Amino acid sequence: MKDFGYLLQNFFTHKDKLAPAEQLPGTMFTPLHFVVAGILLAFVIVGAILVHKKERMIKPLFIVLWATVTVLEVVKITWESTTGNEVCLEVAGILPLYPCSIFMYAMPFAIWGKGWMKKMACGYVCTLGLLGGSVNFFYPMTVLYRYSIISFSAMHSMFYHAVMLFTCLTMLLSGYHRYNRVKSAWDLLLPCIPTMILSIPANVVNYTVPADYMFFRGTSAFLPALFGDMEKIWITLIIYALYIIIPACFYLPSFISQKIKMARKTVA
Repeated sequence: MKDFGYLLQNFFTHKDKLAPAEQLPGTMFTPLHFVVAGILLAFVIVGAILVHKKERMIKPLFIVLWATVTVLEVVKITWESTTGNEVCLEVAGILPLYPCSIFMYAMPFAIWGKGWMKKMACGYVCTLGLLGGSVNFFYPMTVLYRYSIISFSAMHSMFYHAVMLFTCLTMLLSGYHRYNRVKSAWDLLLPCIPTMILSIPANVVNYTVPADYMFFRGTSAFLPALFGDMEKIWITLIIYALYIIIPACFYLPSFISQKIKMARKTVA
């Protein structure tokens, strides 16, 4: 088993050149992982509670966090592509075309957008962004299967998804975004628009390389067991439907409530 000093010395070492995962402290669900994740989660919760009442701080802080995670994403892709045994751009897996990648593209509209564009971007952050950030923060299997939590790759992933959770929590606590006041089907569909837009380049790559960005081909995680031998095109259509339905569910109680109120007014 390697020691903590080894982790610090190899903080920027690519997984191709690290000791085997079983020799690394701080991999998935080890005490070191829990400690670091716990500290980050505390910062997320306490930070959102402290910031949400300071309205003037929210937008500047969102700008700084968005710029930081975007720059770090470019750094991570460059680092991952140039420090392994093979120097190449792994098109099938390293491009920022994942559900959580949408955060980088949506935040400028959440920060500077107006009207439905702002509502659309915040809708992503507080629905699929919340779900994706939570899953990857609490179950970071994509990085901790091979890296220690004390590594550039793992810390980048944990920080990125912690920022997603912080942003969502701050939006909801401050009233920057709400799940209520949903009066039309258009309001239900707004949060899925960023996902639909990114799905276009994602599926171009998926059906060219091939790859499984945004899970549209059903070859990632537990999806092969779920879909079996189903044709890829049907899997893609099912995933599209889920990307529309899941965000809408967050706003459905408000939509139903508004419809009931309108019906009562009509009867009265």
